[in-house]
Amino acid sequence: MEPATVLAIIILIVAILILVYYYLQSTNNPVYQNIHAQASGISSRVAQEEYISNISDKVNGFSDKFKDRVQDDEDEEHISKTDAMSKKITQFIDEQSEQVIEDWNLATHKDLDKIIERCDALNNDFNSYKESNDSRVSELEERVDKISEELSAMKK
Repeated sequence: MEPATVLAIIILIVAILILVYYYLQSTNNPVYQNIHAQASGISSRVAQEEYISNISDKVNGFSDKFKDRVQDDEDEEHISKTDAMSKKITQFIDEQSEQVIEDWNLATHKDLDKIIERCDALNNDFNSYKESNDSRVSELEERVDKISEELSAMKK
């Protein structure tokens, strides 16, 4: 038999004995007194048996191995759940990113590139306007100077 089966049978027998013990104790039956005395003797003899102590050690070893396996399975399950959740989030972002950008009015690299191009175009237009305006202003200043000279020459 497998160790798990032996353990299950032992637990079942102990549970039945405990139930019978409490039943007899609650009824104060004289049979209880006799069984109690015999059980005390049996339990002391059973504890001294080498076979029982070996089974106890084997069961403890088996339970430790079982706990390790369960813990390893839980760790793998946790990792696989995390990976699955991460994949789902990535998939959602890939599918819904355009909608989220539109809904939240987020700027993208394309939007920033367009703004930079517009800024450069405005800067170029401003510089050309500034140059043309500067040349017009200098022409107007020259005309004003000529007119001022002609006025001063007329006054003399």
